Amino acid sequence: MDYRISPFANIWQDGIFNVPVALVDKYLKMTSEYQLKALLLVLRNNGQATSAQIAKALGQTSDGVDELLEFWIDEGVLCTDNGTVQNTDSPAQIKKSEPAPEKPNPVKKAISAPRLSPKDVVSILRDDEGLRFLLTEAQSVLGRTISHSEQEMMINMVNYYGLNPEIVLMILEFYRAQKLKGKSIGISHVNSMAKAWAEEGIDTIAQAEEKLKEIERTDRLWNEIVAMTGISHKRPTVNQRKMVAQWFEDFDITMISLACDIMKENTSEPKLTYINAVLKNWKSQGIKTPADAANQQEQKQQSKNKGSNDGKLKSKPSYDLEKIKRDAMNNTDI
Repeated sequence: MDYRISPFANIWQDGIFNVPVALVDKYLKMTSEYQLKALLLVLRNNGQATSAQIAKALGQTSDGVDELLEFWIDEGVLCTDNGTVQNTDSPAQIKKSEPAPEKPNPVKKAISAPRLSPKDVVSILRDDEGLRFLLTEAQSVLGRTISHSEQEMMINMVNYYGLNPEIVLMILEFYRAQKLKGKSIGISHVNSMAKAWAEEGIDTIAQAEEKLKEIERTDRLWNEIVAMTGISHKRPTVNQRKMVAQWFEDFDITMISLACDIMKENTSEPKLTYINAVLKNWKSQGIKTPADAANQQEQKQQSKNKGSNDGKLKSKPSYDLEKIKRDAMNNTDI
């Protein structure tokens, strides 16, 4: 489809101002939305504007605006009261004469990605065609312009977490699909997934596809747990997803349902930690069926009754409620 500016549209009534051709030809793909907006405001105001004016128009802080415009200063497009400033101290500056640093091996422990300024992002994108492709495709997947923080996040997924751009796009496709299903999922979940995948060593498309199948399976298992327990949160955390998957590896649905019933009888509100403690207790004692649980409970009752001095029944279930309560209270990993 061809598009043309309507020469008689109302948009022309307030006048026009000059925009350099290079702004589109050279910078459109590598700069962020707010870097472009900030420069347009300067051009709109006869080529000069204060940080406060731009900050008010963009809903940013003055410091944030100064950071956005630092890139244009380094490019020689803007200058300050003190003249044009060239800053080459940015850690993200990559000279073409130097080889690009090797991507780190997939991380195996807790990691914290570096912060990247808008100038850092532009500098990195200028010398990395793969990352430029990733951010362009990311906008197509999300159906919108991506923010600076999202650019920073995706660059770190590749350069710091060590994921391939194709795998990052698969994560974004998963995120979009979840949103279309009406799931309450934020963009931060994309970063959490990337971090978790990097820690697991997922670095091929085949591994990523297998991981997505696993997520689909654990989602079905999670829905069953939600139905049985009545918990209010509908989306599991990474740890909860792993925990529930382990339940279904160790036990069939009958035993898991029984553990849920025990939890309901002994807690005022649904607690996954309680169910987990019951199942771990059963696993350690080799209890695999309701009959096993009933037999052991009967044996424990007999043992307690035999040792009772007052002749009263002092039964205690085989799953040791007091120990389970202590385990559930002390479990902070879920």
